[in-house]
Amino acid sequence: MKRLIGVVCGVWVACSVMAADVPPLPQGSNTAVPALPVLTPTAIEAAPMSPLKPLHRMKSGAFDLRYVSVGQLVDLLYGDAMRTPHVIDSDVLQDTRLVSFNYDATAGDLRAFVKVFLDSQGFKVETRDGVDFVSKKPANEGEPVDRETFVYRPRYRTTAYLAKALQPLFAGRFNASDTVVGMLPASDAVPPSAETPDAAASADLLRLPQDKLSQADELVFTGKASEVRDLVKLLPELDQKPGEVMVRGWVFEVSNTADKNSAFSLVAKLFNGVGGSLSATNGPTDTDPTALRFSSSSLNFVISALNADTRFTQISDPHVRVLSGDRVRLNVGSQVPTLGSISYQGQGGTPVQSVQYQDAGLIFDVRPTVMADAIQVELQEQMSSFVATTTGVNNSPTKNTRQMQTTVSMKDGEVIVLGGLVQDTDAATRNSPGWLPRFLDGHSASKGRTEVLLVLQVLRL
Repeated sequence: MKRLIGVVCGVWVACSVMAADVPPLPQGSNTAVPALPVLTPTAIEAAPMSPLKPLHRMKSGAFDLRYVSVGQLVDLLYGDAMRTPHVIDSDVLQDTRLVSFNYDATAGDLRAFVKVFLDSQGFKVETRDGVDFVSKKPANEGEPVDRETFVYRPRYRTTAYLAKALQPLFAGRFNASDTVVGMLPASDAVPPSAETPDAAASADLLRLPQDKLSQADELVFTGKASEVRDLVKLLPELDQKPGEVMVRGWVFEVSNTADKNSAFSLVAKLFNGVGGSLSATNGPTDTDPTALRFSSSSLNFVISALNADTRFTQISDPHVRVLSGDRVRLNVGSQVPTLGSISYQGQGGTPVQSVQYQDAGLIFDVRPTVMADAIQVELQEQMSSFVATTTGVNNSPTKNTRQMQTTVSMKDGEVIVLGGLVQDTDAATRNSPGWLPRFLDGHSASKGRTEVLLVLQVLRL
C-alpha cells in the first residue's frame, strides 16, 4: 500500500514540473499554432507487364494457372499454348485483373474455350485470313440484342433464290439445312453451351454457302427488328412472277450450195417472197457474217416454204417453254461407243479397255433471260456424226462435229437465222466386174457441200 501511494505521488509531481516548464500563450495573441507537416501519398507505378514463363503441361494436355493477370494470360495462351497467328490489342495486354484459368484437353477444343473465356471478360476475337485479332468489345456490344423471327411463304420465287439475293444485304440468318454446320471450319465452331447472343449473330456463322440453302417452302429469317422491317418491304419487290419464254427452233441442213447461192441468200429470198422483211440493223449480230435477223408475221408460211424446197432438209424443230434464267437442252440422236483408256488390274496386270459413250446427232442448248425491253438468249448448237477411222486408231470411230455457240439479244416475237456451218464431202467409187483388167474398171467421184441453218424465234409469255 505504501508503495502504491509513493508511485502515485511521483507521477503527480512529474506532471506538475512539466506543466510549469511550458510557458502559457499570451492572452489576446492571434499567433497561430504552426501546422504539423502532412505526408502526401504518392502513386506507386505498377510494375511493367512481362510475359509469363512457358506453360508447364500436365498429362493429357491440361494446365492450371492461378492468380495471373488477364493480359499476361492471353499473351501466354496465344504465344505458347495455341501457337496461332494473332494480333492482341494494347487494351487487352494492359488488363491487370487477376483470374484463374484451368483447362483440360478432354473438355474440348482449346481455341473455342479461349474464345468463350475472352467473351466473358469483355473481349472479342475476329478471325481474318487465318489471323486472330483480339480486342475489347465496344461499350454497347455486350448489351442483349432484340431479335425477331419472320416467316415468309414465297409466291413465285423459290426460297433458294430469295435467300441468295437477300443474304448479302442482311446480317441476320436465313433458314439453312443442317449439313451446312458440318462444313464450317472446326476452328470457327463454337460449342452450343458457349453461345452468346452476339456470337449467334456473328457473320461468320450466318453467311452460309449459297448452294446449301434449304429448299423448304417457307423462308425463315432471324434478325434485328429493324432488319425485319426492311425485309418485309423488300420481299414483295423480289418475289415477282418470273418471265417465261416460248423458244421455237427449226434446224435445216441445206444441200447443193456449191454454187454462189449460199443458204443465207436462199432463206432471204424465201422470206421476202412471203411478206417478210430483212432488218436493216442487226443489233448484236452486225459483226457476225453468219447471222441474219428477220421480222415476219408469216413464219409458218416460211417454214412450209423451206420444207417444200428439196434443197432444205428439216432435221429437228424443238419447241420448248422455259423460265427466264433456266437452261433447256435437247438431244436428238444416238450414243456411240468409243474406246477409252486402258487400265491394268490384278497382280498379273490384266489390261481392261474402257468404253465411253458420246452423244451424236443434234444437240440444242438454249438459256433465255427476260429483261425489260429485250430477251437475251445464250445458244449452243452442235451437229455431229461418227465415221469409220481410216488413219490412226482404226478401232475407234472419228467424230465429225459442227458446233456454234453465241449470245444474242432479241425482241419479243423476233426471228433470227443462224448458220454458216458448212461441211464439204468428197466421195469416190470404183466398179469392177472382177474378170476385166483394172484399167478397165469404172470410176466415179462426187463432191458435195451442206450447210446447217437454225431458224430461232422467242415469244414472251
